[in-house]
Amino acid sequence: MSAWNRPPAGIGVADFFEQWLPQAFADAARAQGAAGPRLGLDDAPLVRATVSGTGGGAWEVRGAPDGLQVGAAGTGTPDVWVRQSVTDFRAAFDGDPDLPVLIPPGWSALDLLFLDPRDVDLLRQVQGRALVELAGRRARRWSLDVAFGKTGVAAGRPRSTVRLDGATFEGIQAGRLSPVQPLLDGRMKLEGDRALAMQILLLLGSRLGRDRR
Repeated sequence: MSAWNRPPAGIGVADFFEQWLPQAFADAARAQGAAGPRLGLDDAPLVRATVSGTGGGAWEVRGAPDGLQVGAAGTGTPDVWVRQSVTDFRAAFDGDPDLPVLIPPGWSALDLLFLDPRDVDLLRQVQGRALVELAGRRARRWSLDVAFGKTGVAAGRPRSTVRLDGATFEGIQAGRLSPVQPLLDGRMKLEGDRALAMQILLLLGSRLGRDRR
């Protein structure tokens, strides 16, 4: 795994956003070269990340042709707003013995910023705020609160909740299960706005499937 793919274990949240991420963006652009996907997009989404708890904070990130723009969260309207606890944020990169691997092997931290032009097109189709809850072992529960578009960013709470266990998550991630199959057999639960939840699941399925080709 290249150094720019994943941050070093134990990195502070502020260091991740303010130091490691801009350097990773620059290194990835050099590594991929002219033949690789264009990381800096004129219409790249503005992503706000709010990480709650000791050592957390709030940042806004946007990929630009001349580098990654990172700053403190402002008063504007982001295109995507991701909320998570420090503990769950760290679990995504450092791992957690009670959770499955959360970031697919083919992904890097940069994939979380929706920098691929195909991601931008998919994001335009989603409007709303949803909560994803993953049940691990020994009552461990990992969650991610994500809002898309003006409707989602303005929502005071998630309008949809997706709940699944670790084995189901691993099956979807590996391509053994389609995102819809666990819904049919009860291994995944949807609450609230089911149409929004299905949009997000299809977005995830499309993104994962593209990386497995």
